[in-house]
Amino acid sequence: MDRFVATTVLLSATLLSAALAGAQEPGAIIEWPHVGAEPAHTKYSAAEDITLANVGELEIAWQWEPNEMPLEEYGTRPGPFQATPIMVDNVLYLSTMYTRVAALDAETGKELWTFDPRVYEDGPKGAGPTGFKHRGIAWWSDGDDARIFLNSRDRLYAINAATGELDTGFAGGGSVLLTEGHGRPVTRFEFDQTSPPVVFENLVIVGSRIPDRLQRKFDPPGTVQAFDARSGERRWVFFTIPQSSADFGADTWEDESWRYTGHAASLLNP
Repeated sequence: MDRFVATTVLLSATLLSAALAGAQEPGAIIEWPHVGAEPAHTKYSAAEDITLANVGELEIAWQWEPNEMPLEEYGTRPGPFQATPIMVDNVLYLSTMYTRVAALDAETGKELWTFDPRVYEDGPKGAGPTGFKHRGIAWWSDGDDARIFLNSRDRLYAINAATGELDTGFAGGGSVLLTEGHGRPVTRFEFDQTSPPVVFENLVIVGSRIPDRLQRKFDPPGTVQAFDARSGERRWVFFTIPQSSADFGADTWEDESWRYTGHAASLLNP
């Protein structure tokens, strides 16, 4: 069932993207460069070729499947497909349930490249009861330098948009750890990423997903972190729970309970 849902949702996005690419006049392609269409996430498209009168006439132009299955050797399984593809320069970019990234030709569906962070190798812990899932990626460019940003579990990856290879100019190796600098130890099994990053100018901003079905003292606090899109340096971090007595609102936490309280995740859902 999960595989069927994944395929169906992806086909819907594929139909829309192919229609936007093919129905317009040459040079007038309407792109979808953000998960929510534009930085404000209005989810609005200016395309005029698809209307209420003809939307029922759309046909499948091509089909691509993630082909992700349960992996017994790791005890993992993919959950439902939840990602929204983006389209830039007639290429679709999307993340799969196992947080792989795929680049597809919007006209033909040809797979141009895939990037696999291999998160399933760490087993199912932290994946949730429905299995692995991910909701999308982000695009950033500066001249000829174009990167796809993927936040997967405890890392933020910078991927060369043309080749699918890690961009080693980012953080000296292509990825940065998201669990450092939290004031308390945080493991990848207590900290997760499922919602796509948000790009603002030259900052890549990510939230956090802290599983909250079981709460203990000194669990990780929720965070919003911003990283330099070029260098990978963390520019700032916002904690959803005060981390010192000087932080705003700390005086409202009785008996200084902010010292050991965790959770209050920030998912940055578009």
